[in-house]
Amino acid sequence: MPRPSPGVPPWSPRTAALALVLTASGALAGCQSATGPQTAPDRLSRDDGGVTLASHGIETKTRIHRVYGRLPDVRRKEVRTEVGRVVDRWWDAAYLGGDYPRSSFPSAFPGFTAGAEQRARDDKALLTNQTQGASIDSVTAKHRTVTLDILATDRQARSVTAHVLLRFETTGDRAGTTTVRGRLFLTRQGRSWRIFGYDVAKGAQR
Repeated sequence: MPRPSPGVPPWSPRTAALALVLTASGALAGCQSATGPQTAPDRLSRDDGGVTLASHGIETKTRIHRVYGRLPDVRRKEVRTEVGRVVDRWWDAAYLGGDYPRSSFPSAFPGFTAGAEQRARDDKALLTNQTQGASIDSVTAKHRTVTLDILATDRQARSVTAHVLLRFETTGDRAGTTTVRGRLFLTRQGRSWRIFGYDVAKGAQR
């Protein structure tokens, strides 16, 4: 992970990215491609304004930005809700939930694939509150948004890129505001969406 360089602004993000080699369909791999999927994106209808999930005193607002391919409206809403809950579970396990002060985050990555979880454990300083948890008395979420790009074939959602933004305030010796932003890459395994990759930055203002 790159270290913040001298002279940067007060919000100095630390970043981590995980790239996995997949043996799944080409449509799935296209979600990570720099050029993006070749199918023209479908814009959403006006009534597809987003879904709200409540957790830890503030609502998570989840919306769809683009759908690449054809996907029925009913299925779009299902994907929006399902993926929003996966992101919520990670945020709650890694940053917002539990009793503070604490330094242990043994189950911080619900909804990750086995490979992504193994890599994420090496990035706990970024992907959880582990480094500052012992100096925190409380955590309060102030902003939670999830914006989705969905790749669909044969009228089925195959992969999702979730653009995430979490902002929370802490009290205690490490009082301040922390922002977590970036992308999560998800694929469907059985009946569940799972995070198989991430590109995330984290920064704090004291």
